[in-house]
Amino acid sequence: MKEQFSIKNKVCIITGAGKGIGRETARLFYGEETLLALITRDKSDLNSLKKETGFDDNRVLLYEGDVSDEETVKRFVEETINKFGKIDVLINNAGMRFRKIFLDITTEEWNRVINTNLNSIYFFCREAGRHMVEQRSGRIINIASIVGTLGLPELAAYGASKGGVITLTKCLALEWAEYNINVNAIAPGFCETSYAENFKKKTDLYKFTLERTPQGKWGASLDVANACQFLASDAAKYITGEVLNVDGGWSAW
Repeated sequence: MKEQFSIKNKVCIITGAGKGIGRETARLFYGEETLLALITRDKSDLNSLKKETGFDDNRVLLYEGDVSDEETVKRFVEETINKFGKIDVLINNAGMRFRKIFLDITTEEWNRVINTNLNSIYFFCREAGRHMVEQRSGRIINIASIVGTLGLPELAAYGASKGGVITLTKCLALEWAEYNINVNAIAPGFCETSYAENFKKKTDLYKFTLERTPQGKWGASLDVANACQFLASDAAKYITGEVLNVDGGWSAW
């Protein structure tokens, strides 16, 4: 039974691997003996993770770059294939958010969120997807959000980008099912990631999120990382086009 959940020796790309969910997923997957290709804007975040975990350079590719830049994505995917010879799993985790009422959002701010949260996934799915179609196998896991389906005020750009991620996930699941490629999304609720401390300073808003969550608490990055391992493993081989909510019951209301 344990072998069904194994991701040993799989080659996995994780975007936004320097912080939060991406960092915790990289830590978990490395412990499960995967081969990792990690990208983030600031390589120092990955270097600190390397010190913490003792990464074996033969098993890990560390890459600094902007995931919203098409040429960067092409080079990174190419380097991953050159180093490991294949791509088994793609986890599109990189993202950004800010809170602002819709009429105050500038065009520059809107585009920055869409480029980072949605266009980057288009680039990575396209570049890694070509390889997966050729090898006729693969797993793609897109990190969306409960805001992508439910909506919250002052998060219009973020919600629009994550809604796009969810729909793209479903479309690709249908297009690539014949190639044995599973495409799923995970929609986290409120989790203890890098933005949590600043969020908690907004006392009323933080209290609302706790009261609104049936379990009465925020999740941990590891909760999402565990869901990634499940979807990357053979235990989830008959699951595609789905959105797995990891939200303490938020979406059950």
